[in-house]
Amino acid sequence: MSRGLAVVVAVSTVLASIAPAVASGSVGVCFRTETGGLQAVERTVPDDADRIEAALLALCSGPTVDERAAGLLSAIPEGTTVVSVVVELDTVVVEFSDAVVTGLDDARLEALSEQVRATLWGLGLDLSTRLTVGGRLLSEYLPPIAPVEPGPRILTAGPPLEPQTAAGTALSGRLISLSPGHGLRWGGSSWVYDRPVYCSPLSREDIHNIELVAYLNTYLVQDGATTKVYRCIDKTYGNHSTGNPWWYMGSSYWLQHIGYPCSIYASSTGDCTLGAGANEDSDNIRSRPLAADYDDTDIHVSMHTNGYTGNCYGSSCPNGTCTYYDNSSEHAAWGAISQALAQSINSAIVDAIRTKYTDSTWRDRGALDAGGDFAETRIPNRAAALIELAFHDSCDRDALYLQDSYFRSATMWATYKGICNYFGATPTYDFYSDEYVSDTIPSVMQPGQTYSVSVTFRNRGVLWNETEAYRLGAVGDSDPFTATTRVAISGEVDTGQTYTFTFSMTAPTIEGAYTTDWRMVRDGFTWFGATHSEQVVVGTVPDMPVITQHPTNQSVPEGSTVTFSVEATGQAPLSYQWYKGGVGMTNGGRISGATGASLQIAGVITADQDSYQCTVTNAHGSAS
Repeated sequence: MSRGLAVVVAVSTVLASIAPAVASGSVGVCFRTETGGLQAVERTVPDDADRIEAALLALCSGPTVDERAAGLLSAIPEGTTVVSVVVELDTVVVEFSDAVVTGLDDARLEALSEQVRATLWGLGLDLSTRLTVGGRLLSEYLPPIAPVEPGPRILTAGPPLEPQTAAGTALSGRLISLSPGHGLRWGGSSWVYDRPVYCSPLSREDIHNIELVAYLNTYLVQDGATTKVYRCIDKTYGNHSTGNPWWYMGSSYWLQHIGYPCSIYASSTGDCTLGAGANEDSDNIRSRPLAADYDDTDIHVSMHTNGYTGNCYGSSCPNGTCTYYDNSSEHAAWGAISQALAQSINSAIVDAIRTKYTDSTWRDRGALDAGGDFAETRIPNRAAALIELAFHDSCDRDALYLQDSYFRSATMWATYKGICNYFGATPTYDFYSDEYVSDTIPSVMQPGQTYSVSVTFRNRGVLWNETEAYRLGAVGDSDPFTATTRVAISGEVDTGQTYTFTFSMTAPTIEGAYTTDWRMVRDGFTWFGATHSEQVVVGTVPDMPVITQHPTNQSVPEGSTVTFSVEATGQAPLSYQWYKGGVGMTNGGRISGATGASLQIAGVITADQDSYQCTVTNAHGSAS
């Protein structure tokens, strides 16, 4: 092969390419844009050239003069060459020349590794990667990070998020750190975002990562977990000194604001001021995993979305979910448990998209070893996973989904489920879950009377809306009080929120007792959650109880059974309480029916001889 590059392929089958099609005799090479994205360009290669060799050599050569003038950049230093490539069963190992570690920091490492991965994706090699120099991972050439000792518990400054009821217990005692990736940061001369806007009106990744984690945080907290979130997820919190909302800001600025030490939020530059001086990209990247160590969390979960080609349309655009873990030497002690966490989360997400969001062809890109390239999976001294949920630049599939609140809710419920599975816990709340809260259904109606009623449920599962056919339904698709068997939702009902359904009930013309029962349904999928039933009496009903037959005196042989009975009328429900000598009786032993219409005493003895009385009670009074 030319230039002495060795390419060894140790697999018999290479995965199908996810990249946009390139012409025969061409390869796709991925460079960076000035706004932080990736852009694929074509390079012409001889028909008999090895495509892996040709693509990686072209990548190291960098953008052309015209491409640089158009704003394309490369994080790979000039003079870098590729020494060898080995494609193993599930990993691509790329050995670079020494030049690649020139000026290496976490930001550059992540940027160049993304270029390499994306270029390999275009060749169908969407596998784990290990980038090396002299047989050592590139991450081993990074400036050292001072060890972090766990610190005191940090309380979020300012007003709290809307209170959430920790009604579940599956994650009780678990401390989980959540990292919405990227965010607005100081770029050395101005404030910049890490990622551009793709597939508008989808928001940039810096922003929608926040919206995803907000869903995940709710699921975890309502099932008993304590969470540490390293960017602001409260959209009402207020503004940073730049005038931007706090939830736009990167983690370094938020962590400084809520009281973390400088060693956490400025570990790369060492400049505790922030917002001036050198580029704070690596500070921002490192701050989230360092905060996880400072908080000594049980696991660390980072949320991202993927990018590759810029705005892409058509069936050849990339698709799917992958989740990274790290098994590098620095993180080897936590490699196995991180892999287990990543696999559990990734499997749950893909299953939910395929079966609940009903995209059966959604691609499972797997749990992949980051090989030391991502600070968020390498630095934490604990199980850590980084989710790449979908491709934000695949405009007519993944990016459309990312704009959908239901997709966000469904995938974050799946992430919560994957976390529960990792801990060996069963989620308290299923994908479809609710709780009955209250109603205004009357207990008595007159024949033909119409009454406006309401029934309130709390959502404990994924988001409800009319688009996804979530409704309140009459159980059995019929009800004696209304021909309307479905009550629609207006707007969206998020996890933890309540929704009040209002509708009219008209009493039947025939007097009697009727049952009305209601339950949540996702039409076309399933009924779910609590069934709320009410008995409604139609007709004239006496108010206070009236005893129509009193118990009678009885003389029975010792050892036999005696029964006292009472009959009463009155507005239901009626409750009964029997007394012996003025003292309330309870069931147990020889006594039964102490709170019913018939009291029974078995095995009568002399001590049972006494006066017995029954009091009948309803909402309007009592009678004895």
